[in-house]
Amino acid sequence: MKPPRFLTSPLAATVGVLAGLGMMVIPLRQLTSAPPMPTVKPPAVSATTVVPAWLTLKLLAPAKSVMLKTAAGQVLWALAETPVGDVESQAGLPLDQGGLDLMLTVVFHEASSETAVFLTLAPDGLEEQTRHAIGSGRIEEPLRFTWSTH
Repeated sequence: MKPPRFLTSPLAATVGVLAGLGMMVIPLRQLTSAPPMPTVKPPAVSATTVVPAWLTLKLLAPAKSVMLKTAAGQVLWALAETPVGDVESQAGLPLDQGGLDLMLTVVFHEASSETAVFLTLAPDGLEEQTRHAIGSGRIEEPLRFTWSTH
């Protein structure tokens, strides 16, 4: 059986191709102009973790008061009359991406003689670090501790 003569003409072939392309245009239009799908955002994860640690304070002169605060103002350690020597305590340190900013405030009995204060932090699973402050009368010193996190 022979197909009708008009189906074998070049014009019929062009119409067939254009009809096929027209059928693909509808799905393509829906793909390109459809409203975007809402994306689900994961909940924000805080990089701050609280790590238990030993805090050791070494005084070379007796102090009236000692206060250790975080950058956010949270008091980690407050002491009244403190003798010369080492004082230890445990506290949870709020490490922010492996770093910690502290403010050490020490008020001494004698305002005229210069002295030093040493603060050692030993967080669980991290290296022990020591910082110092030198002054007389009243010492207010920002201390920065950093640990590599890998």
